Amino acid sequence: MGLATSGLPDGEQGLATGLATMTQQVAITLGIPVMSAVATANSSVLGGVHTAIAVNALIVLAGAVLAGVFLRRA
Repeated sequence: MGLATSGLPDGEQGLATGLATMTQQVAITLGIPVMSAVATANSSVLGGVHTAIAVNALIVLAGAVLAGVFLRRA
């Protein structure tokens, strides 16, 4: 949270903390069931885990690209 609120005026630090916390909560709420579904869809346990990790990595990469595009415009 220190990084999310650094450099912001006092009046905006609460908003930044709330947005960062909400993002974490949404990721946990959606991430666990989605990754579990991906892992169990595969016929072997180890293959399912590898597939779930690959899907998770692609989602994180897409998020990083989107963040980079939107932050570059600001």
